[in-house]
Amino acid sequence: MIKLKHLPVFFLMALLFSCKSVPDDYILFKDLNNGRNLNGTVINPTNDSVFIVQGNVLRIIVSSENILDSKTFEQFNLLPVTPIDPALTRISNDMEFQTFSVDGNGEIEFPKFGKMKVQGLTHFGLEAILQGKLKQYMSNPVVRVNISQNWVKVLGEVAVPGLYPVENRYHYSIIDVFAAAGGITTTGDKKHIKLIREDNGKLESTVLDLTTSDIFTSPYYYVKPNDIVVVDPNATRRKDAQYGSADSFRLSAISSIVGTISGVITIVILATQIRNNSK
Repeated sequence: MIKLKHLPVFFLMALLFSCKSVPDDYILFKDLNNGRNLNGTVINPTNDSVFIVQGNVLRIIVSSENILDSKTFEQFNLLPVTPIDPALTRISNDMEFQTFSVDGNGEIEFPKFGKMKVQGLTHFGLEAILQGKLKQYMSNPVVRVNISQNWVKVLGEVAVPGLYPVENRYHYSIIDVFAAAGGITTTGDKKHIKLIREDNGKLESTVLDLTTSDIFTSPYYYVKPNDIVVVDPNATRRKDAQYGSADSFRLSAISSIVGTISGVITIVILATQIRNNSK
């Protein structure tokens, strides 16, 4: 039996335990709050560059620093399929028209040069190769390459799930992905972020923990085109789904009422004790 003098302590504890606290897994990089210092930490460089893969669409524009080369470099740019102006004779420099699809062999067909292997190159690498080839035709060739049709797919508990383009981005990290998707929601499980990757026709997967700063030294810190990132619901969200939002609201309401009643009883008992001791 609980003695009367111990009742205030009992009800005070009941009040405290009825209050909810914010779980640690709501906090990103919580180890930094505990005193860890990242000074001098080297970010894992794996996959920090974007490489051309099969299925990419490349937008390639050729120009020159020498105005006298204008007629020469036009032959390396593609004509629009359906010109808006039928009288148009000059080759368009609009990026929309300068697209080359990377085929199943990792090749594109470029004017004058024919089939070219581009798979595995970065956009800087392809620019350098084309500029080298073009020097036999013009004095100061300038080439700009943009990689498109490469995406990271983000699913689950983020503000805006969807496809997010990687294109030419260097150092495009898992943090950048979530920033683009509006961040992980409060119902997302930050300790178990699933990443699924295809590499040379083979699938691999890993689970990332964003509540610790170890993510910066992970080989999966930088994402690759066609990665799939999935944020599962956390325990609270799963419980809501299990019992239903109405049940969760009732449980929360009951917990609040119990806490309030416990507090009132504690105050009454304390007041009674003080009055009895003053007699």
